[in-house]
Amino acid sequence: MTKRISRINYKGQELLPAKLDIVFKAIFTTGDLDLLASLLSCILEINIQASDVDEKNTELPAAYEAGKLARVDVRVRLADGKHINVEVQLEDEHNIERRTLFYLSKLYTDQMKQGMGFEDICPSIAINILDFIELPKVHQNGNSLKELWMRFLSAESEDELETLSNEHPTIEKAVKKLLYVSVDNSLRYQLDMREKAELDYNAAMSTNYKKGIVEGEKRGEKRGEKKGAKKISLVIAKNLLKKNMAVDDIADATGLSKEEIENVNASG
Repeated sequence: MTKRISRINYKGQELLPAKLDIVFKAIFTTGDLDLLASLLSCILEINIQASDVDEKNTELPAAYEAGKLARVDVRVRLADGKHINVEVQLEDEHNIERRTLFYLSKLYTDQMKQGMGFEDICPSIAINILDFIELPKVHQNGNSLKELWMRFLSAESEDELETLSNEHPTIEKAVKKLLYVSVDNSLRYQLDMREKAELDYNAAMSTNYKKGIVEGEKRGEKRGEKKGAKKISLVIAKNLLKKNMAVDDIADATGLSKEEIENVNASG
């Protein structure tokens, strides 16, 4: 689930949050790929040029697919053959390890073609930018380009963005790109649809949860009543056995099975 993030008023314009996956994808994949090349270079600590980057998933998925919220990631192939998947996740859904393995396996399996040997598979890399682990750790005065990128993604005020714009020309370009994508009506519509889908999803989950509690309570009550009635029947059966009543007659009177009555008798 995506948590609600306050939007920034920057020089009179409302900016979309850069760390929202849809916005992140728009910043780093629409137009030139210089910004994406810079981010990947910093994270992987290798020299990557925009001409080395080939984005493989240019489309934005529908906000809500097959009963669940859709995820937006950035998938690229580098000139040297490496396949990379970049995902931003804002909240801990306690599945990041399995999600990472799943996406990483997809990077490998999608490379396979008929007649291709395993030795021909190129290296694959999964990059997770986690707002619930890594982004909060970024030192707000860090000035390496990697730290500046993380500060840009987690910026929450006009002053922060203004400071970052003056720190490095690449980050200044990123802020300008954020300004540009923030006025994109189609992107805003997509974000609105995402937020609506999340509200609908949360409402449905809440309703189902409440229904589950009510149903569970009803079942619990029925089981409790049944268990209580059974206990009473067993006590009655025990007393009737002491009075030497026939097992068949006790079964008719209590609804217990002959085996249950014999077990009572055996237990004394």
